[in-house]
Parts: sequence; structure tokens; C-alpha cells
Amino acid sequence: MKPVPMLRTERLQLRSLTMKDSEEIYTYFSNPEMTKYYGMEPFQSRLEADKFVKDFLDDYTMLYRWGIVEKKSNQLIGTCGFHAISEKHLRAEIGYEINLPYWGKGYATEAIQALVFFGFDSMKFQRIGANVYPENASSRRVLEKVGFTHEGLLRSYLFQGGVFHDANVFSILKREVLGSNEES
Repeated sequence: MKPVPMLRTERLQLRSLTMKDSEEIYTYFSNPEMTKYYGMEPFQSRLEADKFVKDFLDDYTMLYRWGIVEKKSNQLIGTCGFHAISEKHLRAEIGYEINLPYWGKGYATEAIQALVFFGFDSMKFQRIGANVYPENASSRRVLEKVGFTHEGLLRSYLFQGGVFHDANVFSILKREVLGSNEES
């Protein structure tokens, strides 16, 4: 396992996940409202949460995932990270979730801003993408606040609940964040 570096924002600490986090992750991912736009079914058992965390811990070569901790309470309130990483093309996609009681407080925006800056500055990505259910207006607003551009629609891109769903594609480029036309 390759640990992720600690990232800090005004109100948040983004840190490596541990197996201890699976209890909190089970609590919120067993709620159908949390998984509605996540591309997976609600967890039915704690073992699913354990596997979720273990998969991230075991595969830090192709993805990176941080636990999002509210500094004030020291509470894990979600996770965020990179997946679909292409070292050749210097790009990745992001994913994130925030536990329901913390929605609407700007935590997702704050975490994603830190993640995007880290991706461009430290990981040297040129492009970071995100795929969002068209019905997920809140996630769309988060991405737009951070500076992502809507690029289009992927039809029948996600399969969840026995149904295919479309996905909006968003991206942000390094030069849009760091002001550089640097190609490497």
C-alpha cells in the first residue's frame, strides 16, 4: 500500500483511509440516498464497507483515495480521490462523496479544490475529469464552482439498479488552475 499525502484545507483534513473508517463508510453507504448517484447499490453489510476500503488500500497504484475529515469534530465525513489514472496521457478522473448531514456546507467544493490543486501541482496531471449523473445537480454545482467545464453527455454510461444511466462529462485543465501552458 502506498499512503496518500495529507492534504489540509481551512476546515478539512484529507488523509489516508484505514480499515477503521469502514464503520463510518458503512453507515452512510447503507443509506440509499447516498448511493443514488454513486453508481453502486447501498451496502447491505459491514463486509461490503470493509471490502470498499480494502480495495482502495490494496490498489493505490491505479487510484488514490483520501478520507475527508472535518477538523472541528475530527469526524470522517466522506472520501475523495483519483481513479482511471493514465500516466501516459497525464490525466485522471475524480470521485467523491460527502455524508448526508454535511451536504450543502461547501465541504465537497473545499475538498475537490484541494484535490485538483494536488493533482496538477504534485501529480503533474494535465487534465482531470469527472462523470456525473444528469440528475445530480448538487455535484454539478460543486464541479462548476471548482472550475470544471461541462463537455457533453455519455449515453447509457453507468449501470445501476438494473438500469443504464447517462453521465455528464466534466473536465478541468492544468492551465486553467495553475495558469500555465506547460505540457509536462
